Amino acid sequence: MGIIELLKLGENILELMSKNDIKVTDYKYISLYDKYLKLREERCKYWYAIKVLSEEYEISESAVCRLIRKFSKSVDF
Repeated sequence: MGIIELLKLGENILELMSKNDIKVTDYKYISLYDKYLKLREERCKYWYAIKVLSEEYEISESAVCRLIRKFSKSVDF
């Protein structure tokens, strides 16, 4: 399979991702968001969860906040 075939195969989902400002590399942070939800279910405070995830993923606290806001949004079709 060539690159063009792969792009054609995922054309609809890629278009939807583009419309919603979702980067292809955002997949790396799916587990971060899942861990965030788990921490919040366990009644951890918001900023504590941000700090823990920032240290674990070695990214800034502001980057964690941006990812959480992004992943919490609904998709516009």
